[in-house]
Amino acid sequence: MLFTELGLKESSLKAIQKMGFESPSEIQAQAIPVLLKDDVDFIGQAQTGTGKTAAFALPLLQKIDFKAPGIQALILAPTRELANQINEEIQKLSSFEPVKSMAVYGGTPIGGQIRDLKAKRPSIVAGTPGRVMDLIERGVLTFEKTKFVVLDEADEMLDMGFFDDVTEIVSAIESKKIWMFSATMPGPILNLINDQFNDPVIVKVTKKILTSDAIDQQFVVVRYENQVEALCRMLDFVGNIYGIIFTKTKIGAKELTDELNSRGYPTDALHGDMSQESRDMTMKKFKEKKLNLLVCTDVAARGIDVTDLTHVINFSLPQDNEAYVHRIGRTGRGGSKGVALSIIGPSEQSRIMQIERITKAKIERITLPDVNDIRKKLIAKSMTNFSDLISKFSAEGESFDMFKEKFKDLSNDDLLKGVYSYLFETTLKRYQKSIDIDLAARPARGEATRSVNAQGMQRFFINLGQMDGMGPGELIKFVASATGISGREIGRIDSKEKFAFIEVDAKHTDTMLALKAESVGNRRVSIELASAPARDFGGGGSRGPSRGGYQGNRGGDRGGYQGNRGGDRGGFGGNRGADRGGDRGGFGASRGGDRGGFGASREGGERSSRPRY
Repeated sequence: MLFTELGLKESSLKAIQKMGFESPSEIQAQAIPVLLKDDVDFIGQAQTGTGKTAAFALPLLQKIDFKAPGIQALILAPTRELANQINEEIQKLSSFEPVKSMAVYGGTPIGGQIRDLKAKRPSIVAGTPGRVMDLIERGVLTFEKTKFVVLDEADEMLDMGFFDDVTEIVSAIESKKIWMFSATMPGPILNLINDQFNDPVIVKVTKKILTSDAIDQQFVVVRYENQVEALCRMLDFVGNIYGIIFTKTKIGAKELTDELNSRGYPTDALHGDMSQESRDMTMKKFKEKKLNLLVCTDVAARGIDVTDLTHVINFSLPQDNEAYVHRIGRTGRGGSKGVALSIIGPSEQSRIMQIERITKAKIERITLPDVNDIRKKLIAKSMTNFSDLISKFSAEGESFDMFKEKFKDLSNDDLLKGVYSYLFETTLKRYQKSIDIDLAARPARGEATRSVNAQGMQRFFINLGQMDGMGPGELIKFVASATGISGREIGRIDSKEKFAFIEVDAKHTDTMLALKAESVGNRRVSIELASAPARDFGGGGSRGPSRGGYQGNRGGDRGGYQGNRGGDRGGFGGNRGADRGGDRGGFGASRGGDRGGFGASREGGERSSRPRY
């Protein structure tokens, strides 16, 4: 099928041709005719990298009257990267018609976006839920003329804790058609469909994202302290890698980028602390292949659209198995072969089989190249480059005459020694005393094992509490936004005045501990492993179990950090007093006390201000 067969208008077809595309992806081929034909509510279930943006942008461009005033379409996306990418895609697809569109997102001053909205008066706005809510509350965004609301990556907005905002925004727009795209359909999304959608048309293409023919999936196991060395050995041996390297955190992305550059591998990072101008410059260099390696997190990679990557490299496995599918789907596109390489630690081996079941493809365990083989590869590459230089040399003149005069008395043997030393010594030096760093399939003897509860949850102490505006709901938003950990993998939370305890899937332990580099307001985050979980959530070992925790307890948080017998006698340092009636709120909010939890407290507790990430 060709784009010319979908019923698109001439200006759109000219833009598509200018962009170099001929055939639509599967989601585009199925969604575009449906959205063009009728005004319907629509649900498209498809993974990242399947061309969803054009699937909804092209029909929007055909249905909207750009001469009419007001915002006629609102597109919600989970991250500023994706919101900005959607806006850029709309501008490309509308290059032959006078379309006004704009992206709004957090992380940049709101004043500039307010001025731009008033000056540009866009027909289409793409934005993140938090920033859209801010602009609504300030009276800047109004939707009297809005005909369409698009929810892109709906499950990601849910996992990052923004779905309450999404629901509120959708409910506030009265006469509209809703188009939603999501890889998965968890309960809250189904609830939104039941409440807001009117007999939606559903298109699913989720089962044809990965094929073993398109992507070679591989993994290598090393100790965590040897991961950088393992990556460098693969880069030296394979050569000519054009790829994205994924890390779990933005801190990890920056550190890995610095390390690779210091070792002589030109690399740049994409992370949340960069300005939009810096991000655009980095992506421009990467797309033009002036830069072959890009290090980023899953969140920062949203919106990256590069079709000819040779490799996707997982520097440790991602937060969840679905994210792995999203990551590796960025290579092996357009009929080319791609490689997905995961450099993992010993504790991650058990997840490989889980991922194989999702991808329905074998992930081959490989060993790192032998050091001698790497040396031979490097020498062969340098000799090829040297031969190319000789064949292309044409700069004979005064400078070359000076060079010849200087070394005319050297023997051929001495000249060869000098050339070899200049070309190879620095390159090969670090491999002179290299050792084998591959690990056996099971964890090495004596490797540390962290204590977790029966459900595989690790418990953390964090120095953020209610005095920081950090109730359970706000803590979930903070952790999800800062680390990329899905809200579904965050367990029970006990929020006190100045600190909190939080349970998170143990596989994210290193990621959680990396939060110590973050700040909330002017306060530096401190986080550490709490004592091994006991029956009560308090952890130190009280006689009676804490009956609430995440869902809200009736009888009190009886444990405390040190775990005494009665009331909330422990606290962090130990109060004998009796908060016996209970810190009853928790996430779900129960009968008394601080009933607010995630939303507004009903009896004593104020509605928490929702931070915008």
